[in-house]
Amino acid sequence: MNALLENLERESDRSLYEQVTDRLRGHLVANMAVGQQLPTEAELVEVFSVSRSTVRKAVQQLVDEGVLTRRQGKGTFMARPTPKIVHSIDRLAPFMETFRNAGEDLHTELIHFGWVDAPSLPDALQAWDKPVLSYQRLYVSGGIPHAVTRIDLPHHLGRKLSQSDVEAQPLYNVLSKKLRISLSRAEFLVSCRQPTPELSQKLELSQSTFLLVLERITRDTDGNPVEMTTHFLRPDVYQLSVALDDVHARKS
Repeated sequence: MNALLENLERESDRSLYEQVTDRLRGHLVANMAVGQQLPTEAELVEVFSVSRSTVRKAVQQLVDEGVLTRRQGKGTFMARPTPKIVHSIDRLAPFMETFRNAGEDLHTELIHFGWVDAPSLPDALQAWDKPVLSYQRLYVSGGIPHAVTRIDLPHHLGRKLSQSDVEAQPLYNVLSKKLRISLSRAEFLVSCRQPTPELSQKLELSQSTFLLVLERITRDTDGNPVEMTTHFLRPDVYQLSVALDDVHARKS
């Protein structure tokens, strides 16, 4: 690793932290295997001849990028390559279709199923009858957890469903096939949000990383909101896509 030191430009406008991050990233990707342990902070300080805080900041940046992963009490290791998933939000379709189209080897796990008496809901859903049925699902590809979805349903719909119903098939299939609801449209809100400690643990991310958050409210043909799904997505895995037809440029 001593060759890395030769590339540091002490008089550069770029900070030493940025340079160490770039040099270290390139070396790790080219020379280290998945699961291999990173040298200690003390060793990296000696290699780069920089402060421990500079090394620590560079390593944290690579953890946030998904190049490295920390194992509590064991150290820092080369992470598994993350999947790359493009999720389309311009049509009504189950979230699972994204993975079928991408050819991803997907494992899903229901991690919560229960009733919430006082849910935190947007204004558009305040008229929902309570308690609300709420459940969560974890998505894992290639051993890498990359999404958690939370689904909320009003009481009059949720009481008709069992845990086995939502474990066996996507929500849109449950709504259309079991509950015979005709779905008309969905509204999306996209934002970024830092994960809770629980989400951070489930998605194997630092709490300093911002998640891509996609909130969806689906309505039936009468305009009634029948479900709300909140997708918590790893930003190093997901991109969102929208296709627009018949768009006319506004004349200035």
